[in-house]
Amino acid sequence: CRLGGSICGAIGSADCISVEKEVEDKNTTVLTGKIDGGVSLKPNRPALVVSSTSWTPDEDFSILLEAALMYDRRVAATLGEEDSMDEGQLWIDIKNGKQFDYPRLLFVITGKGPDRKKYEEQIKRLKLRRVAFRTMWLASEDYPLLLGSADLGVSLHTSSSGLDLPMKVVDMFGCGLPVCAASFSCIEELVKVNRNGLLFSTSSELADELM
Repeated sequence: CRLGGSICGAIGSADCISVEKEVEDKNTTVLTGKIDGGVSLKPNRPALVVSSTSWTPDEDFSILLEAALMYDRRVAATLGEEDSMDEGQLWIDIKNGKQFDYPRLLFVITGKGPDRKKYEEQIKRLKLRRVAFRTMWLASEDYPLLLGSADLGVSLHTSSSGLDLPMKVVDMFGCGLPVCAASFSCIEELVKVNRNGLLFSTSSELADELM
């Protein structure tokens, strides 16, 4: 898979995705395993969440970072984990195939733009147990394959005019992918709540939807 190296490598230090592939195994990926000649989704695989961004102030990427952090903390609290818990033991359990009530989240963020490095530095400083980020620029033939493999799409696009609809959401729907989209005046023409997606106005609302 052309994306294998990009998916497995953490942006900063090790995370809940990179530790799983420390030992090379040609019969498995982060998401799938080869069994009896067929390929199946791994029972404890992460949920794959895709967002495409221009990395400009037009899209407030901090909303997604805050939502990811909230998801991580809320899951830990729901499972009764202490703040001081060593994530190393959790990652060993994940590597050994243990299943949890809430999935890990693997965010794959595609696109180029001036603020990419700034947000990558912020990602490196996050202390996350069950969430990981990857940023990449994809070839045109790989982008629909990624969308078709994902569990959820996230759109941070908001329209300054209130009139233009995000084509990235159209692309996601074209690949059968449900979408959580930032709310603005005309987005409901495209995203039908509880039919093909959900809307959010704050990072807390997005975190609720990820739960």
